[in-house]
Amino acid sequence: MLKQERFSKIVNILSTEEIVQVSDLANMMNVSEMTIRRDLRELDRRGKVLRVHGGAQSVSSSLITEKNFNEKREIHVPEKKEVAKKAAKLIKDGETVYVGPGTTLEFMVAELKQKKLRLVTNSIPVFEAARQNANNYDLILIGGSYRRTSGACIGALANHDLKSMGYDRAFVGVNGIIDDALMTANMEEGLTQKIVLDRAVNKYVVCDKFKLNKNDFYNFYKLSDIDRLITNHDVAKKLVDYYGQFIEIDNS
Repeated sequence: MLKQERFSKIVNILSTEEIVQVSDLANMMNVSEMTIRRDLRELDRRGKVLRVHGGAQSVSSSLITEKNFNEKREIHVPEKKEVAKKAAKLIKDGETVYVGPGTTLEFMVAELKQKKLRLVTNSIPVFEAARQNANNYDLILIGGSYRRTSGACIGALANHDLKSMGYDRAFVGVNGIIDDALMTANMEEGLTQKIVLDRAVNKYVVCDKFKLNKNDFYNFYKLSDIDRLITNHDVAKKLVDYYGQFIEIDNS
């Protein structure tokens, strides 16, 4: 297959797939992985694809309008519930816990079985999920400027209140993880998450496997400064090996 034919095929594949791996492309086109890596470097230089570790991402996928929290609730539900259950088990009775915005974290608070907790959140959907939990937890809802897309309260007021508290554990979600960077779609929301993570004794990222190798707008924290990444049991081994250099990964 000629180079230009490979280029066209790669771009066409990424028009339907958000991310594709070098090894998969090499098998499809019956060429070496080294050839595919050269192709991806050239396509990245031309602005046709976005290179990520082990493969490439569609340029358009990184520019797609952020889905709102109601839409996200319908996506990858089994994978989100799997990691939510694992995360919920890490919390101990009597702790003060921050839970950030995100549909996976909504599932997490619904799974909590502890008898006594203080839960702090700036997410109205997470607060509602916690309020409906059968256990009578001490709930603290942080106010601020309401962001309709994610259901989070952000800005100066939220940051002031969150900065005044300490947390035994903080659980945050992400829109993507790329190399050592935690990515989100909104700068202000990312800054709010950073404030909490800096004040938490134990820091966790809770995300399904589809967030790995995925880029977004704003890098709000270093993955290597997080204590543990909680993700799915069937995440690709090469991703576990790669991201394992930055962080402890719980994919059991």
